[in-house]
Amino acid sequence: MKKVILLTTMFVLLFISLFPMLSMFYTAVIPSGNLTKIIKERYINDFEIKYKSYLRRKLNGQFTLVNDSPQSTKSILTNGTIVLLTNKLDMRVAKQLEFWAKGRENFSIEIFDAFGKSIRKEFSGSKDWKKYILTNFGEINLKYVSKIVFHFSDKHYLDDVKLIYKFPTLLNFVNVLKEDMFTRYILNSLIVSTVVVIGNIIFSTMVAYAFARRNFFGKNLLFSIILMTMMIPPQITIIPIFILMKNIGWIDTYFALTVPMLVTPFSVFLLKQYIEQLPIELEQAAYVDGANTFQILFKIVFPLSKPAIAVMAINTFISSWNALFYPLVMTNSREMRTVQVGLALYQKLNQIDWPRLMAASSIIGIPVIIIFLAFQKHIISGITKGALKG
Repeated sequence: MKKVILLTTMFVLLFISLFPMLSMFYTAVIPSGNLTKIIKERYINDFEIKYKSYLRRKLNGQFTLVNDSPQSTKSILTNGTIVLLTNKLDMRVAKQLEFWAKGRENFSIEIFDAFGKSIRKEFSGSKDWKKYILTNFGEINLKYVSKIVFHFSDKHYLDDVKLIYKFPTLLNFVNVLKEDMFTRYILNSLIVSTVVVIGNIIFSTMVAYAFARRNFFGKNLLFSIILMTMMIPPQITIIPIFILMKNIGWIDTYFALTVPMLVTPFSVFLLKQYIEQLPIELEQAAYVDGANTFQILFKIVFPLSKPAIAVMAINTFISSWNALFYPLVMTNSREMRTVQVGLALYQKLNQIDWPRLMAASSIIGIPVIIIFLAFQKHIISGITKGALKG
């Protein structure tokens, strides 16, 4: 019984911890709306409200509202052409177009995009109310649909014109990658994070090895200064770094985003503490065999320090990938933005498209998850290494 309670508690806690991530991925595949209000269909017109603001009549068209409807109260009666303005409706996420019609004669429907291109479909009439479904929208630009036109040659009733959305849909991910420059943002972040990680693996390990194995004047003082720099808020150090980058001419370049981060105090501290625990006899034996300092560092210390380097690398990668304040200050063009800056500036005109925003967040989170899974064994090994003796 205790085991069942324990397992149940663990699964509940796991679900609670994963709920934000699951909610993010779920919202990313919603066609419209948000997590609490999923919009799976959209009425273009149901003729239940004042129709003059939605309809335009051609000279040969005549229409009136009548109390005859298959699903609601009112419908429109016409024997001409009805134009439904859609205000550049995005129909890429639509699975089908549905409407109800009643009339003996055949009729057609024509869909126009904002560039004047159109498709036309013919339908057979029906003496009773019938639901018509259009699934093939042809070669028009579905992102910018300007109007839907119904061509009637005789008396016809029309009602409940609506779009049925695809659910779930991957269009939000496509929009983010193709239209919102997130592909460029991801490339920038990958370049910056990779260079910073490689730089810390090489240079921070070299600095840590010097502090761990060498005796020189002011060693303890210098290491104390390194530790103290970890306590300085980045908002303070950003000012002199910005002035330096500006004077060098590196603002809005990869150099400004990477060079100041090639060595970090935390990486030096972490690797120094780990290297000090390695048996020094291995290095002494290598010296006896004629190895120099760099050979010992790269052929003995590096392989033995893989767990600590893995922990440092993933910590550095996540910190660099999630950095917002520093890249925001150091860049001023859209082409040099990183993913976090692009995500922060995603809100436009004070309106948030939650599905696309969550799709962008999901895309940004995927590389971090992949890196963690790739280095998982090394991270656990690095964390537990000091807990074992012998």
